[in-house]
Amino acid sequence: RDVVVAAGQDLDRRYPPSSSGALSTAGAAHGVPHIVLDLADRFVLEKPPGWEVDTADVGGARHLSRFLEQVLDWPLARDLSHAYGFLHRLDTPSSGLILTAKTYEAYFDLKLQLSVGDLVRDYVVLCHGLMCPRMVEINQRVFHEGNRPSQVCRQGKPSQTRLKVLAHCRHEDDDISLVAIRISTGRRHQIRTHTAFVGHPTVCDGKYTAAQTFLKDRSWCERNFLHRYRLAFADQAGEQQEAMEDLPGDLKEALGRLTPLTEESGRAVKLWLAGIGPRDWKEWVPLSDDEMSA
Repeated sequence: RDVVVAAGQDLDRRYPPSSSGALSTAGAAHGVPHIVLDLADRFVLEKPPGWEVDTADVGGARHLSRFLEQVLDWPLARDLSHAYGFLHRLDTPSSGLILTAKTYEAYFDLKLQLSVGDLVRDYVVLCHGLMCPRMVEINQRVFHEGNRPSQVCRQGKPSQTRLKVLAHCRHEDDDISLVAIRISTGRRHQIRTHTAFVGHPTVCDGKYTAAQTFLKDRSWCERNFLHRYRLAFADQAGEQQEAMEDLPGDLKEALGRLTPLTEESGRAVKLWLAGIGPRDWKEWVPLSDDEMSA
């Protein structure tokens, strides 16, 4: 770690910041990113749907780097070779938290945390079908090339997705599962690829479901139901920090249109609708096996 931190400190001396690093997005308009947690050398922002973490394979969506330039006038925020300070991506249709470094020292420190598995990322998703509560982990290699959909195959990189099925619901004649997810790796479209591979693709996913399914989903859920609600990481002093963000209004509306199949499922859905769903993934208790036969 000392070597990595020293390399970052050297870059910070060569390219020092020109202003204070304090951030504020108070009064930000709907649909615009906002700061959730602001520390001296790193921060967490919430990315709304339709914004792209534009570090590679850039598309036509609004670029998160442009937002970063407006709120942080520091060298790293303009350095594409170091991903503008972004530590990870998040699919354009999805919403959720993005960890970002202000300094090169922080960037290298957080990259090290990411590479050794100390950076925690928790998600909530809706999946098609009644996922078995005993499905707790997907270990399948994920391969990605260009702008094509990712796929599970031998040529892919090792990938691990951990799951907890929280609720079984129904929308009209479709069965739906509410699932809390923690990823141990961060491959492109990993969650969407893994859930589709096991027969439970995410709701309103134009890449990994049939066109007919996607269009039907759009009638009650306006975009991909995948939200990164929690990040946990160490700060400059080595102290653990946590950031959480509730479900956005559009996803709450979609969740509220579902009919839970049992009381246990209903309790989990109500927690998310009431804004008290976000919590450490480890604290969630998955559905009991009895739910499958209820």
